[in-house]
Amino acid sequence: IDLGTTYSAIARIDDTGRVLDDTSALLALLSLLGDDLADREVALPVATTVHAEALVERHGGRVRPTKLAASAVMEAAAEPEVVFAAGLEGGYVVPDFLAAYDAAATLVKTLELLARRDVRLSEVVADLPDRHLVRESVVTPWEQKGTVMRTLMERSGDREVVLVDGVKVRHDGGWVLAWPDPEEPVTNVWAEAGSDLAARQLAEEYVRRIRQMIR
Repeated sequence: IDLGTTYSAIARIDDTGRVLDDTSALLALLSLLGDDLADREVALPVATTVHAEALVERHGGRVRPTKLAASAVMEAAAEPEVVFAAGLEGGYVVPDFLAAYDAAATLVKTLELLARRDVRLSEVVADLPDRHLVRESVVTPWEQKGTVMRTLMERSGDREVVLVDGVKVRHDGGWVLAWPDPEEPVTNVWAEAGSDLAARQLAEEYVRRIRQMIR
């Protein structure tokens, strides 16, 4: 496990030498936490896979959705109900130690959980569900970002819309999130569905809609 130069992010390699992507690592940690999640909350950005929420709920916990920014994740982690938090790019928070990204604390917690469950990390990863999550981006002039968000919300019809950060629209068997990048003139689009093809099609549909709005 590589703690990185800032000690805030962590690269994960299981006992077979497989490098875990950020989503697999998050799901593995949630699976290891297991019953520790009962009646507690996990703070996760709104672009996190639905499988994370399913894992938390399976063990009697709840997901507290947050904005994508690291500061928002850490702010939520400071709440007394939150037992664990994670960002989208490999940052984890173990609030019992520190309500901030900390790779060393994550390493220690992971080793503790593996010892308590008496399992290997590769065994945990082998049981994880398949994920079909894609990300696209669309060049969007700064002055049109607000219009894009409002229009997407207005055109969502009777679908459930989540406005924690950007516009997240729930579809049958999936969801899509349009998020205006705070530093670049682009709109980022995440989509998740039951297959790679379905997720890609959902993302491309929203990319097409956004491009039509800014012509």
